[in-house]
Amino acid sequence: MKRPRIVIPAAPQFDFLQTVHSHGWLMLSPFSWDAEGDRLQYVYQTGSGDVQRLQICAAEGGLRVDLPDCPQINPQLEAEVAAAVKRMLNTDWDLSAFYAAMRAYEGYDWLEAERRGRILTAPSLWEDLAKVLLTTNCNWAQTVNMCRNLCQLGATHPRIEGCQAFPSPQRIADMDFEEMAEAVRAGYRNAYLYELAQKIASGALDLAAWQSLDSDSLFKAVKALKGFGDYAAGTVARMMGHFDRIAIDTACHAMFAATHNEGAKADAKTIAAHYEGFGDWRGLVLWMDIMRYYATVN
Repeated sequence: MKRPRIVIPAAPQFDFLQTVHSHGWLMLSPFSWDAEGDRLQYVYQTGSGDVQRLQICAAEGGLRVDLPDCPQINPQLEAEVAAAVKRMLNTDWDLSAFYAAMRAYEGYDWLEAERRGRILTAPSLWEDLAKVLLTTNCNWAQTVNMCRNLCQLGATHPRIEGCQAFPSPQRIADMDFEEMAEAVRAGYRNAYLYELAQKIASGALDLAAWQSLDSDSLFKAVKALKGFGDYAAGTVARMMGHFDRIAIDTACHAMFAATHNEGAKADAKTIAAHYEGFGDWRGLVLWMDIMRYYATVN
C-alpha cells in the first residue's frame, strides 16, 4: 500500500540540506538524520495524541513528507503536519533582504551562494525553549543525553519500541517533580523545566502570543523565565526570526578565536563589537559563522 505523503512548497532561496544542518537540534531527540537517504526524521505526536514518524526530504520546489506508519491521512492531519514541518525548516522565511544586505560585506558571498540563513527548529516553541534550557552551562554531550532522557517521558509509538515523541508540557506538569528530575537528570535545570511546563499547561504562559512580539519584547519575555539569561533569550529570538541580538556561548568563543582573532580567545565585548556592524542581521551572521566553522572542524 502506498503510504501518505505531503508536498510542501518553499521560498525560492530554500535549501533543504543547508537548513537541516544549520543547527545542532538535528542531533537532539526526537530528531534523527538518515544520511543514506538524505532524510530528516522526527517522531511527532499529533494533536489527537497519535505518534507518527515523519520522514522529510527535498522535493522539487520544496519538501516531501512521508508518514510511513499512517495508512491514510485526512485534511486535518495533513494541515497539522504541514504546519509543523514548515516551522521546523522555516520554509516561509524570505531571506532576500538578508542576502541584499550581506552583499555589502566582504567575505560573506557564500551566504547567498549556498542559500544559507534558515535555522532548524522544533515544531513547537515549548520544545525549543526546553532544549535551549538544556544547552545552558553544560557541554554538548550532556545536552544530547538530557534531551534523550526527556523524550523517554513522551508518548510512545504503538508498534516501535523506544520510538517516542517529545513530551507535551501537560505530560511534564502532571508528573511528580522528583520523578521527572530522576528521569531527565538535568541538575538545577530540572526545576526550571518543570516550572516552564506548569506555566504553559496551566495557561499562565501563552506562547502563541509571543509570535506577535517585537524583538525587544520577545527578548524580555524569554528572560523573564527562570533559567533563561541573555544567551538563552538571544538564541530563542534568533530561532523566531529576530536577528538583532547575539547569543554568546562556548561555541561562539571557539569560532571567533579561530576565524576572527588569530586563535586567541576574545571577551564577549569584543565579539559583540565585531558583529555590531552587521546591524539588525548580527545574530544571524554570527550563527552562520558558527555553523560554517563547526562544519569544517567536525
